[in-house]
Amino acid sequence: MEQENRDTVRLLIVDASSEEAEALLNVYRDAGYSTRAHHVTSMENLEDALSGHQKWDLMIISAAELPEGLTVSLVLDRVDQQGRDIPSIVLAEHPEEEHPEEEHLELFKLGVRSVIARDNDELLLLTSDREIEDLNTRRHYRRMSVALNESEKQRRNLLDDQVDAIIYISEGLVKYSNPAFNELVGLDAGASLAGKTFSDLVAENDRKDVGEFLISIEDSGQALAAIQCPLLVDQEGEVPVRAMVSPTSFDGRYTLSLLVRPQELEDTPEIEQEEVEVARPDSETHLYDKNAFKEQLDVAMQRVVAGKDKFALLCITLDSLRALHAKGGKRVSQPYHKEVSSRLGLELIEHKAASWSGDCIMALVKAGDEKAVRELAGQIIKGVTEEAVVLGNNELPVKLSLGSVILTDSSSDLKTQLVRARHAATQAQKEGGSKLCFYQKRKINAVSSVEKHLAGMVSQALKHDNFKLKYQPVVSLKGSSEKHFEVQLRMIDVRGREHDSVTFRNKLDKNTLWSKVDRWQVIEAGKELLNSTRSKDKIRLFLHLGGNAILEKEFLPWMGVALKAAGIPTSSVVVEVSEQNIVRFNKQAPGFFEAVKALGCSTGISEFGCSLNPMETIAPLALDYVKVDPSFTKDLTSESQGEELKEMILALSEEGQKVIVPQVQSAVEMAPLWHTGVDFIQGDFLQEPAEHMDFDFEGEF
Repeated sequence: MEQENRDTVRLLIVDASSEEAEALLNVYRDAGYSTRAHHVTSMENLEDALSGHQKWDLMIISAAELPEGLTVSLVLDRVDQQGRDIPSIVLAEHPEEEHPEEEHLELFKLGVRSVIARDNDELLLLTSDREIEDLNTRRHYRRMSVALNESEKQRRNLLDDQVDAIIYISEGLVKYSNPAFNELVGLDAGASLAGKTFSDLVAENDRKDVGEFLISIEDSGQALAAIQCPLLVDQEGEVPVRAMVSPTSFDGRYTLSLLVRPQELEDTPEIEQEEVEVARPDSETHLYDKNAFKEQLDVAMQRVVAGKDKFALLCITLDSLRALHAKGGKRVSQPYHKEVSSRLGLELIEHKAASWSGDCIMALVKAGDEKAVRELAGQIIKGVTEEAVVLGNNELPVKLSLGSVILTDSSSDLKTQLVRARHAATQAQKEGGSKLCFYQKRKINAVSSVEKHLAGMVSQALKHDNFKLKYQPVVSLKGSSEKHFEVQLRMIDVRGREHDSVTFRNKLDKNTLWSKVDRWQVIEAGKELLNSTRSKDKIRLFLHLGGNAILEKEFLPWMGVALKAAGIPTSSVVVEVSEQNIVRFNKQAPGFFEAVKALGCSTGISEFGCSLNPMETIAPLALDYVKVDPSFTKDLTSESQGEELKEMILALSEEGQKVIVPQVQSAVEMAPLWHTGVDFIQGDFLQEPAEHMDFDFEGEF
């Protein structure tokens, strides 16, 4: 169970009801998102949201509860006029009509991305994930387009200044020639050969052979080749040249790059030796080295993207190699590895294969579908494993596991594809080996299934006492006579792994189950606080309670009795509740905090700043401490440089609240906080959560 590492999602919510808008925000926050939201209640309101520099990730429109004067068409038209790329989802009530498709079709024509029933939270989250992922892809594409244009501009400048003659060719046509090449063939340095047939620049006797050779190189995707021919100079003379041919891309398209030099200036033995080293596999194993294979892989990916070829990546693991090495050492494992590698090299002689790591061989195979890869895998397994490897008097059986991914134009990240092929081979090993597995993306569990699973884990942890507490200092930047610590809950799972409750608490803490967890941590934190205060330190403890504590009338009286029985003054405790739960139980929250004050404890809110109107949310509450959401700390190192956080700290300070900025992880985040007026900071940069309250508050940080 890993902590969700999602970016902050920024929402425009078009809904007449602020309560419904807040409830909608809670759906996203329950799913682990940090949120920023703008509640659109009028066209002027929408104009304000769109006129700033803020980027919005998603617009949710409530079709049944539209603000007065707004329609779906008006909202979408305004977004379109502003040139904003904001995917929109319409929430519809269950229609009474038998055929709602026509109504939905009209919405799609307007530009709506999805229409979802209002109460289908799970579908809303899945659709939102998809839309945000697609939006990020579009944003990335736009950034990369700008970067590519700049890169191409810089490359042209470098090529223009290059001493060597260089020309780019695709399908026999010249795409670009640099000034050095133009001068070589007697043209003006600034002349353009783009669009002309390259073979027309070659002497007539060699023209046909050169043209066919280059087409064969382009069709085969060979990583490196050389060609010798005379080029025409001023259409009268000739200059013998030698060209190194390599595949590349130019203006985003697959092309051949020719590095051309006059032949008499070439040190041909050196270049031929380089060519041999790059182009030929090992003579004994028939396997390429790793660097040569990577070059072939890059070329293959270019050809896949260009639609010129189909390839699959194959990972082959020698399952018994490690056991043989552990038993017999290199004396056994090395000859065994060499023999099996040679067999594999022969089986893959028509493809490209390389020794990748100790027990792993990677192969690039010309196959565009799973059926072809399965047939090849069957041949490999049969050809390599049918006979045992004989070393001395010993016959050592051969066992292979194969994993594969099909390369497509959407899989250009080759590092990821190599890892996936290895994962697929590992899966084949787990299933007994001697087989092929294709990489399968892991499916995400449904929200309800996740909550059920988490509830089971928490119940087991309570039953077997597999919770523990850690304490992290909350350091004052303005000086304080008290030492502040936050209680942090950890759960140990059946495998002994430790999980921070922050990663799952928001999915469960509104349920009655969490009351048991809260009671456990009050008792355990009280014990530690009692031990620490015996040293006469004045300590104040931030204790985070779940939302159910707001509803359970018996909880606060029980806590008061528990603290009194332990001899702990209630003034040493700050009761902290998340903003999400305060919004969720907004009617009960004021009474709850009044009761906390009456008990003698201080009050606090955590994860603040993600509701629709954060300042209005806490206005009815007499809060002593406000801990902002960690996503604001991340913004300190973003382009905005934490402007939202600085404005929020100023507003809170004017209201007399003490502000805490959590998860300060580095000096880079720490530096700008000195000048914001923030009261407290907390994070691993100061000290990671520890099992005891032993931080040196007098030290430098």
